Amino acid sequence: MLSREHERGCDSYGLARDGDDFFDETRKQAQRFNHPEDVGRFLSAFTKENVMAEVKRSGMFALTYRIIMDSKPFYVQLKAALLHEEEGVRLIVGVNDIDASIRQEAEIERRLAQAQREANRDALTGVKSRHAYLDTEEQLNRQIAEHCLPEFAIAIMDVNDLKKVNDTTGHKAGDQYLRDACKIICNVFKHSPVFRVGGDEFAVIARNEDCLRIEELLGKMKDRNTDAIRSGGIVIACGMAKYENDASVALVFERADRNMYEDKKRLKAEQENN
Repeated sequence: MLSREHERGCDSYGLARDGDDFFDETRKQAQRFNHPEDVGRFLSAFTKENVMAEVKRSGMFALTYRIIMDSKPFYVQLKAALLHEEEGVRLIVGVNDIDASIRQEAEIERRLAQAQREANRDALTGVKSRHAYLDTEEQLNRQIAEHCLPEFAIAIMDVNDLKKVNDTTGHKAGDQYLRDACKIICNVFKHSPVFRVGGDEFAVIARNEDCLRIEELLGKMKDRNTDAIRSGGIVIACGMAKYENDASVALVFERADRNMYEDKKRLKAEQENN
């Protein structure tokens, strides 16, 4: 025997009334009341065979879908379960309005995704943040542990004279100086992610084509620095290290960082002698 809960909502929710034709009638109603995108899934899932099989397997059949009310989509959940009574066993079918909770969950997920995007993006320069770098480092470390890591290189870049710009022309000018330096880095490493990992420090994880061309790309940075020293432009110290079966990404980073500081000393000397 079939029965329904929330009988007053049957017409609104597209649920048929009691009777032997309950499943057929409800499937017909679904084509009128359900959201067009959910009709096919509803018709596929809501058959007598499927419902009874799931009820016997887990004790309850549940199906979430959307209906159209007042020309707007609303989320509902249909549930079915067996009720054992003295007169026999009945299949109880009910539909609950879960629209508010579904939309609240969707809003929470949206905000979490937005927060994640903001955490992964440096607000000043628009490139990836230190948080994003640490996430990438963790992923690469897992690949190292699993011995399935393709070749990569890390380039560390430090923007010279940022403190001097801040002290002499103000932090607003310093911010623009940093953005301009970031554009230079991004224009050289066009196919690799660029991360701002410190106040004036950037990291590039070069893989695939950029990894194969890493020496050429560093050469471009050095040529640019030579021109910048002559013209008084932005000078960016850079150092690089390739992955050489290191135990962790941090070891590659440390080598690249040491090489960057050596380049920084060399550039400072060139600037002083210019």
